[in-house]
Formats: sequence, structure tokens, C-alpha cells
Amino acid sequence: MKLRTTMLLAAAGVLASAAGALAIPMHPTTAATADPSIVSALTSAADPRDPARMSAGETLLVDARLGHASIAKNSRGETFLFAQVGATDDKATGSAASPMNLALVIDRSGSMKGERIANAMNAAVGAIERLRDGDSVTVVSFDTTAQVVVPPTRVSTETRASMERAIRSIRLGGDTCISCGLTEAMQQLQLTTLGGDRVNRMIVLSDGATNAGVKDIGGLRAMAGRMHGRGVTISTIGVDVDFDEKVMAALANEGNGRHYFVANASGLPAVFSQEFDDLLASVAKEAELTIELAPGVEVAEVFDRSFRREGNKIVVPFGTFSAKQEKTVLVKLTVPADRDGSRQIADVKLTYRDLVKKADATSTGTLALDVKSDGSEQRDLDPFVAARVERSRTAATLTEANKLFESGRVAEARAKLATRKVELKKTEEGALAAASSQPFAAPRRAARSLDRDFSDQALAVAEAERNFAPAPPAAGGRAEPFASRPAAAPAATTREGKASVRLNQQSASELGF
Repeated sequence: MKLRTTMLLAAAGVLASAAGALAIPMHPTTAATADPSIVSALTSAADPRDPARMSAGETLLVDARLGHASIAKNSRGETFLFAQVGATDDKATGSAASPMNLALVIDRSGSMKGERIANAMNAAVGAIERLRDGDSVTVVSFDTTAQVVVPPTRVSTETRASMERAIRSIRLGGDTCISCGLTEAMQQLQLTTLGGDRVNRMIVLSDGATNAGVKDIGGLRAMAGRMHGRGVTISTIGVDVDFDEKVMAALANEGNGRHYFVANASGLPAVFSQEFDDLLASVAKEAELTIELAPGVEVAEVFDRSFRREGNKIVVPFGTFSAKQEKTVLVKLTVPADRDGSRQIADVKLTYRDLVKKADATSTGTLALDVKSDGSEQRDLDPFVAARVERSRTAATLTEANKLFESGRVAEARAKLATRKVELKKTEEGALAAASSQPFAAPRRAARSLDRDFSDQALAVAEAERNFAPAPPAAGGRAEPFASRPAAAPAATTREGKASVRLNQQSASELGF
């Protein structure tokens, strides 16, 4: 892909936080009692005609389903549990939206000089202008240390001008300590009221790799996890092509926010605008999905999302939802298949703070499947589950291709992408055929149709293939494949190569969201 096209796509693209797969063993324990303080918005058990699927909710809808409605007796008993949670698209927003606490965390290291810091300040000032009276804003800048530019301040006609002057006073410093900015911003946010119906958001902007303070991804993820545990969603913006996309994506993933790649600093206003559109349309916060496994059912793998383990439960934090937003989780299960008959698999419960009704809410349901010995079991995955499984595989392929590309193994990276394209096409054909010939109910609300789900994946793979294609010939010269360039100057060190890697990371993050 030409860099100009990459930059235009990246500036306009709004994609999500980092993907990764985790595996844990699970062992059944005694079920916990539900919290009586939670007000039930809507509870709906699985359809008795389709016990492998449940759908429940109002402001937020949870649609959960098993990969198989039935499995063979004495088989390996493998299936998937796929849950997607989506907000309705017709809830009150704008002036009726909940007030917000916003923290802007801006990199002021030396590499931000020129257009980058100027556009960062312009975007921050634009954010202040979009905030409503009564919202609270904090601005922190960081290099090797953090500086409070604007302490927690309620927005009003009187305070806007002084906040703008403070932002314009940011001056460049030295190296990059992202953890310093995170820590200071959280301390400032804790001076505000994080509870109630306020929406708490931290937006972190950086153009470089962190080289001071906490530098490892595990340590930074832990910081983001603690902040999210206190009710703060974290979105990250990587500016230009020299930031560490793995760190920034991991922060957003753990903070249940979005990760953006902005190839040119001029794209910052569009990203800030997207974030504010989401914030102003917030309909729920503190959302958590709890999957309580039946005795004997174990988890083999949890894909793409952070979670915590509580006995025989896995709890997936989803955080804040805006109107029309959807988040998903995919879990691979092993199920006892030693006897015929119905077998309960899991109880599913979604809890959240409903910002439309100003009340706590919960939606619940149960999932079960049949074990059969007569050969009539469901052999193919539910097509909607199959599409989600492929999204995880596609995201993993993009990440693996990035690693190969960065190590100079460009031909292997392109071969891996080509193989994924063939696999996707085959799975798509099977899933679409199954969806048209069998009674698989589609999700009541979904951000993607089944065919679009596959087409989005195919597009991401095709873009990556083009990004890693041989460089075009110079005027009057011959094409020079990336793989033939000298080891001292691998393709991944060029601006075009770095942009390609970061765009692929953004695509992988979106597919796992």
C-alpha cells in the first residue's frame, strides 16, 4: 500500500484495542450467591427450543451461544461459547448523556516537536471546547516525569479559557515515561467523583517507545488493569510510526478502550472527535460478563480479552458502552461427553450500570447442549461462532506476520497471509451455506452481518498482503523486493514498513474487540 493511502486510512480509521489469547485451567467450585443490590433490567433464559443459545437485555443486550447444540457421546467434547454484548442504537444521548471525568495524557518528549505537539495541543483544546458545562477535565503531560497541566476542573464558561492557555503552555522535554503519565493522571482522577453515573475516560497520546519508568508490557498492563478496576476506561493514540504499538494496544486492551494509529499528526482531531462521539453517546458503564461453568465443564482457552478467574467462574470486564457499540468474548470449552442426554454448560450473567435508566441492571440465561450416541450430533460449528473463531485466527495471523516482517522474513509473512486468505474463503463458504440451510438464529443485534464479518477479515488480510508487497521500482529502475534489501536496512525500519506493521496491529485489535 502506498504510504499516502495508509496515512489517509489510518487517520480515518477507528479501530479497537489489542488482541491476545490466554489459556487457563478451570475447576468447578460452589456457586456464589447473586448480589441482591443489583436491580434486574431483564432476565431471559435460553429458548427451550434452542438451549444452546440465550439472548437477554434492554439497554445492553447479551447474545450468548454454544458452538454446538449437540456433540457425540465419548467424543473429545470440545466446543466454544461465544458471547456478544451490544448497546441499543436508540437511547438518549447528547444533552441527556451522563457527565464525564476526562483525563488527557499527552507525551511532551523531545520527539513530539513541531507539528506533533502543535496538533496534540489543538486536539486537546478542541476536546475542551466539546465538553459540556459540569464535565470535569484533567490534563497531564509527560516526558521522563509527569506534569499536571490542568488539575481536575469543572468545565464552565469561566474555566475554558484558562484551561486552553494552560494546554498551550506545554513545552517539550526529554525521554518517554508513559507509566509516569498514567500514574499522575490516575491520581488526579481520584480527586474527582469516579462513582455514580459519571463516565470516566483516560486518553493517552504518545509518539514513541517508553524508555523510562515501567517499560515492560506486563507491568503496564497491570497498571491499566488496576485503573480499569477503579472504573476508568483507557484509550490510546499512537502518533506517526515510531511508537510501540504493542504497548499502546495492550494498554487499551486492558483498559477496555480503543487503540488508534494516526500516521500523521493532522489526523488527531478526527480521532479525538470519534472518542467524544462515543463518550457523549455512553449508555452503560462497569459492564461485566460472568460465565459460571457447570460441574465438569472446563475452559481450554479465552481469546482476545482480559478476564479474571473466580472459582468455576470467569469474569470478563467490558467497561463502558456507547450507543451502537458491540464487544465480544470467545471461550473454548471441554464438556463431559460420557452419557446421553441434555447437559448444562454454563449460566451467563451480564451486570452493568444503566446510564439511561440511572439504575443497576442484570440480564441472565443458561446454555445447554445434548450428548448423542445415534450419530445425529451437530458436526459443524454454529456459523456465527465460526465467524468469531476465524476473527481470532485472523488477528493472530496478522500479529504473526508482523513479527516475521520485522525480523526480515518477508516471504514467510506473505505466505502466512496467503494461507489465511484461503482458509478464510473455505470457512466462509461453509458458514454461509450452513446459515442458509439450517435454523441458526442470527443475533438480535449485531455490529456485523455474517458475510460482512468474513469480508472485513478478508480485507484486513488483503491490506496486509499489499503492505508487505515488494517495493515499487524507482524511476527508470528495477523493483527491489523487501526481502532482498541489505540486513542493515530491513524493510521494517523504513517509514512505509513501520506504518504497515502499526496498521496491521490496529486491524488485529479491531477483529478481537
